[in-house]
Amino acid sequence: MNDDPDQASGLSADEEAAAAMLEWWENLELRREPAGLAYRILVLLEHFGQLPPGRLAQLLSVPATSLSRVTAKLAQAGLVTSALTPGDGRGRIVTATRAGRQLLTEMRAERLAKPSSLLPEHAENEAVRAGLTSLLAALQRSLRDHDGDY
Repeated sequence: MNDDPDQASGLSADEEAAAAMLEWWENLELRREPAGLAYRILVLLEHFGQLPPGRLAQLLSVPATSLSRVTAKLAQAGLVTSALTPGDGRGRIVTATRAGRQLLTEMRAERLAKPSSLLPEHAENEAVRAGLTSLLAALQRSLRDHDGDY
């Protein structure tokens, strides 16, 4: 039995960081809207371009059945496509559609337009908000710069 949590999860350090951020975001999402998983799927697809369903489920730390249900609803709504893996008809690949990316842009704009009641009171301070924004942007750049082949 392997007691090393990093090896047990099968995720790299960057993937662990991304998964931790997504878990934190999910906790916020569950408080804000029930469609949090759908939003996170679109975020990951925007970031990675396309992913196999199993990889999406792993990054989101959700059961494959839950992911399958939500991606089917997203596909029905025209927000993602699920197609056979090119060159290998055994697997599938999920990709955000133009409508899915547009919805994500609109959701972000809406969220940025109104302050969150989940942020600490001092986050309304301009300097604190600027610092948080800078820190999150740097973290996002770091994760993007360290993306591997998925």
